[in-house]
Amino acid sequence: MRVAEWWPRAPRRAGVVAALLCVFQVPQVLAWTLEEAAKPYAGTTLRTIGEALPPLEAMKALAPAFTKRTGIKVEIEMYEHSEAVNKVMLDLNGKRRRYDFILQPHRELGKFVANGHLTPIDGFMNDPKLRDPAFVPEQALYPALWKEISWYGGKPYGFPFTALTMYAWYRADLLADPKEQAGFRAKYGRALAPARNWQEYRDLAEWFHRPDKGLYGTALQGKRHEALWYEWLNFLYSFGGDVLKVSSGSQCGPVIVNSPAAVESLDYYRSLLKFAPPDSLNYFWDDVMALMQQGRVFELIMWNDSTYAVSEDRKASTVAGRMAFDMLPAGKGGKVGQVEGWSYLIPAAAKNREAAWLFVQWMMEYRQQLAQHLGGGASARPDVYAAPEVRKLPYSKASMQTNEVARPKATLPQSGEMTDILVRELSAALAGEKTSKAALDRAAKDIGTLLGKCAPLEYPVQ
Repeated sequence: MRVAEWWPRAPRRAGVVAALLCVFQVPQVLAWTLEEAAKPYAGTTLRTIGEALPPLEAMKALAPAFTKRTGIKVEIEMYEHSEAVNKVMLDLNGKRRRYDFILQPHRELGKFVANGHLTPIDGFMNDPKLRDPAFVPEQALYPALWKEISWYGGKPYGFPFTALTMYAWYRADLLADPKEQAGFRAKYGRALAPARNWQEYRDLAEWFHRPDKGLYGTALQGKRHEALWYEWLNFLYSFGGDVLKVSSGSQCGPVIVNSPAAVESLDYYRSLLKFAPPDSLNYFWDDVMALMQQGRVFELIMWNDSTYAVSEDRKASTVAGRMAFDMLPAGKGGKVGQVEGWSYLIPAAAKNREAAWLFVQWMMEYRQQLAQHLGGGASARPDVYAAPEVRKLPYSKASMQTNEVARPKATLPQSGEMTDILVRELSAALAGEKTSKAALDRAAKDIGTLLGKCAPLEYPVQ
């Protein structure tokens, strides 16, 4: 039975059990409570750091409730993606011990583990004073997402702060416009609807590309930044390619990033520049999200944790209530997505590890996960997606479907350098400095050199 089904009946069952214990005079064992577990740490101040996006803002709004129950304060620092990652690396490498827990993208996990920077959470989970027996992560979370985002080398190091995927965003009001529908059918011979394949996606971008009227068909995250790599991976996977020939992000294997499928995906990606703003090579995720909020783009590919700011936040978005969301169009690789996520992690040298664990565990409870998700988060709990208030959200179905077909990405200690190599080469290809084939050949060669014998090149380079 799922937690969501059992929970409403739990109080009644608890009352029956208590009554039976009284009748038969069975000594009652005091149940675990957060308040009791937190008593030794009352007055502690926890410090953490993460990306300045709605999920972290939602956590900040929830934290006072935890403080009220425990006396443990939580101070949260918010930065842009790259800055949040860099500040954590400086803190860990410099042994400054500023943060009691950190929120970091899972591609950094292997590096943290290899450098001995993290505390495995199995010690907390096996401590009856700290472990809430009602939280069973194997049942409460999507198992595949938890293990891909927060495990390394067969050991758990945290829990998903966000379970992220990317999918297609569309202007629903334009799709529903009768004049647009008639004109599109006359030109393309089919109904105006979200794209089923990449040709249809390109047709939609072409149809709605009207720069003279301030509307662009699509928007690309073409800046020399991690956003470029993340965005292109959607095309790479869908076209049937990958970076390494492996089944798990923590594995090393043959380099296949310059396969014919990969080259085709980059050629297609570059072709969309024709229907994007002229300064697309300067854009990353914040920029394209702002364009959509301003109603200046018809379609793009974006993260699920950014959806709320466009679809629901009427103060920030001119197109709130007028958006549609769908899985990525299908390519030769079928319907796919990518696994990404930020994890709650506790540094090995943290000053307040036990108190940090209690907060992280509390945040993983259903009530907090539901509230955070509704505030713009991306939960890894299936019962959150099953909640009626979540199911009615226009982007909920796309998130759930993409979670089920998401591909892992490298979490090796060298994953950061791998990303840097690909960002460099993808940027050169988008700028027209190299062909797709030349850029990916160079990326394959450099990644192979970086990883060594465990990563031979499967395709020849020129």
